[in-house]
Amino acid sequence: MRDFRIIQHINLSLDSINDPICLLGMPGIADVGKFAIDQIIGLLKAKPYLEIIFNDYPAGAIVDDCLLSAPKAEVMFWKDPNNKRDFFLVTADSQALNPKGIYKISDFIASLMYKFKIKLIISLGAFPTNNPSKSPSIFFSTTNKDFIDQFIKDGKCKRIKKGVIVGANGLIPTLVKARFNIDGIVFLAETDNIAVINDEITDLKASISLINLLKENFNLPIERKYTLEKIEEITKNLQIKKEKLERDLDNFHLMDKNSEEKRKSLYI
Repeated sequence: MRDFRIIQHINLSLDSINDPICLLGMPGIADVGKFAIDQIIGLLKAKPYLEIIFNDYPAGAIVDDCLLSAPKAEVMFWKDPNNKRDFFLVTADSQALNPKGIYKISDFIASLMYKFKIKLIISLGAFPTNNPSKSPSIFFSTTNKDFIDQFIKDGKCKRIKKGVIVGANGLIPTLVKARFNIDGIVFLAETDNIAVINDEITDLKASISLINLLKENFNLPIERKYTLEKIEEITKNLQIKKEKLERDLDNFHLMDKNSEEKRKSLYI
């Protein structure tokens, strides 16, 4: 525990939690999983439960509207008003900086999910391809072979036959199964392969395809519908904000314009 500082916002009793599922989306390729979780948190108005400050997150402060905060992982909680199924939602500002750190934070979050008797953990991320389709395909892998037929029927998903899912998005569901025998599923939405080498790409279409899949298959109580025009509007607004931040940084000469590494270090 000496590697972590935990800030608890609300108290939760095991007796008050009903049939819980955990939805997980850490930063990664095109931030597909993280954006999906951030949107679900906002749509459900989920409440902050825990903040996890870890000493292997990037050594820098996040500035938002003049306020400073440390890089952290967050566990949010949504209580179903109908007392059918509650949701824990987990995301973070960054992946840990090295494999050992990723393993530590993944193991810690896996232990938290066991403590609250999670029935299933669902992780969200991106699947890079050379020619992504207009409507992103969703690929999946699971710790329980019984889920395979359920999600490949009717062409809902394509199974991942071989490969490695890098980072906490793949490791947490695996550790939850290995340590506590809790099943896990990883859903990866198709995105452009160029996102692997360009960390400025955000693929909102891929994120929203994951939200729609969860809504249809896990009784996620979300009413909002995303049209292509709405997605393009959100993308444009994000790009405007990013360009404004970069102009402000240039105006105040906060970094050497010739140093790309310094420029990147201001972003998490």
